[in-house]
Amino acid sequence: MYQEHVVLNGQHWIDVTDPTDEDMQQLKTKFHLTSKFESYVRDSRERSRFEYNDQTKMAMLIWQVIVKDDQLNEYQVVPVSFILTEETLISVVPENTNIVNQTLHELFAQMGTKPLSILTVLLQLLWQLNDQYMDQIDEINTLREALTKFHNNPSNRQIKGLSSLSNQLVHLTTAIDNNAMAIQQIKINANDATDELVLTDKERNLIADVEIETKQSQQMTQDTADLVDRLSNTYNNLLNNTLNDTMRFLTIWSLILAVPPIISGFYGMNMHLPLAKGNLAWFGTIIMTAILIIIIVYLVKKRK
Repeated sequence: MYQEHVVLNGQHWIDVTDPTDEDMQQLKTKFHLTSKFESYVRDSRERSRFEYNDQTKMAMLIWQVIVKDDQLNEYQVVPVSFILTEETLISVVPENTNIVNQTLHELFAQMGTKPLSILTVLLQLLWQLNDQYMDQIDEINTLREALTKFHNNPSNRQIKGLSSLSNQLVHLTTAIDNNAMAIQQIKINANDATDELVLTDKERNLIADVEIETKQSQQMTQDTADLVDRLSNTYNNLLNNTLNDTMRFLTIWSLILAVPPIISGFYGMNMHLPLAKGNLAWFGTIIMTAILIIIIVYLVKKRK
């Protein structure tokens, strides 16, 4: 869906949600969108990046945004695209990332008619989108603390929960690392006055602030991933110990249960054996069986 809004004293915001081929063709025709930028927008697996085209004076930012999958009850990372010209901001987002458009609506409403640049609004948007990573990390830490409350052995439910957290953290870590690289690319493209992308002091300060927040999220995500990894190692150790105890128990009982058939097998043969005569011969076989079982148990405990 293609929508156009007039914002910030005559500047424009083009809101494209879940773009169709017609929407992309309209963008390409109206803004002379390059094939390279178009391919980035269409790629649903594109990593975070920032690029500036000197000829068209157009910049593109791909940013990883967190969205929640209500069916799986998990958070996923989805790339959204922003294209900037001197007077226009184009946001191209999937349908499940409506939070981006909602936040932009709120930002433009708050700023009203203030003399601000489109890039300033975009940087403030990135600042707020970064808070989602903080919120998600806090939620993961809460779930991780709950998973540490097991008794002797973790349950299957706890193991599945830990696996889900590990998978989410892999996506979050990759996404926040890519976002940090995209901020670095913005700084590189506007490093000094000779670069084509010219920024004001306020925009440079905003970029520095977003970079600090992104690196903070990056560090928190990495710390949480390390803690979940340690918890996973603890789970593995406990499960391995449980498996060892189970195998030891089964081994002991297999040895114990093997003794009676051996004794009864010998005395069931048609041949002369000691203590095989008399009415209490069966009692002697029971005593021999018990003695052998006691010896086996003693030897196993001694080797423990």
